[in-house]
Amino acid sequence: QVVQSHAGLSLRAARRRAIEMMERVGIRDAGRRAAAYPHEFSGGMRQRIHIAMALAARPTLLLADEPTTALDVIVQAEILRLLDDLRRQEGMGLLLVSHDFRVVAGVCDRVGVMYAGELVEVGQTRAVLRRPEHPYTIGLMNSLPEAVVGERLRAIPGAPPDPGHLAHGCAFAPRCELALDACAAAPITMAEASPGHWARCIRMDRLDEMRRGLVAAGRAGA
Repeated sequence: QVVQSHAGLSLRAARRRAIEMMERVGIRDAGRRAAAYPHEFSGGMRQRIHIAMALAARPTLLLADEPTTALDVIVQAEILRLLDDLRRQEGMGLLLVSHDFRVVAGVCDRVGVMYAGELVEVGQTRAVLRRPEHPYTIGLMNSLPEAVVGERLRAIPGAPPDPGHLAHGCAFAPRCELALDACAAAPITMAEASPGHWARCIRMDRLDEMRRGLVAAGRAGA
């Protein structure tokens, strides 16, 4: 149905195209499995089917929203490798949405960090992970779980804001240990911390103390 809708093919031609795409994403015996029901596939196979459906329309940009959620680490690696391979083969862009910096580090060239629906930091992935320039980015990286006995999870204090009642200035200010009155008083504009690396923060010159406690950069593969 996806192929028919986007490519205007006949049912027979659409089925051939669907089987071809299933084979492209690594599903064996695609001709037989094309008639299978969703519950007959594993989680990883269902994710491959979703990728095949998206690629069937020959997009120039693929949006992958949390593609590794609920998958074990081995299958996660397979899906990420598949996405990266397909991106290169098809010459298309890949916009990956993820809460996991490890996934971002392994796949993305550039990263944008969002909080309360607003970009707070953007730059080359390696630069952002090596030297984050926004308190929220530092908090996210610190909150990555680590399999170390006796180590407590570093949670970001407070709670996410109500989308209907956002602060006039920085939405992260109520949770930020460096916040000043000025942070909440007026909208904060993006500032260039280094070439190509931007952050929406007026306290970038005071982030060294927070970065000294940063333990997640190494974990994220930066």
